[in-house]
Amino acid sequence: MRTRKFYTVNQWSCFKNNNYFDMQEMLCQRYDVILTDYKTKKQRIISILSHINLKNLDKGVTQFNKLFQAFGDSAEQLTRELNHSNQDKHNLDSIWKKSSNSVSIWGKSENSQARHEANLEKIWGKRN
Repeated sequence: MRTRKFYTVNQWSCFKNNNYFDMQEMLCQRYDVILTDYKTKKQRIISILSHINLKNLDKGVTQFNKLFQAFGDSAEQLTRELNHSNQDKHNLDSIWKKSSNSVSIWGKSENSQARHEANLEKIWGKRN
């Protein structure tokens, strides 16, 4: 009768990482190896399913709702920031005379638009 050796699954897996020889095989030849915390696939599935109950399910749903609410709040904040940046763009357009109701900061000059267009034509050529 061979002697029995008791190992956990973690301890047993440590014997596998030996480059010189297979330690697990050698131990199995010399001793009766018994894994103390080994579970079959069916036992693991049953163990996982036993942890699921209504209380845990409620916790999960509540956490999901909080996550979804936080996402909605951040999307709303992004929308507000984008609308605010559009207002800033409108203000800049009114300063640079791109708006119909803009007021010039530097005073009126009737000639400036024609002069700018002439300078652009000199640089880039005439438009079609």
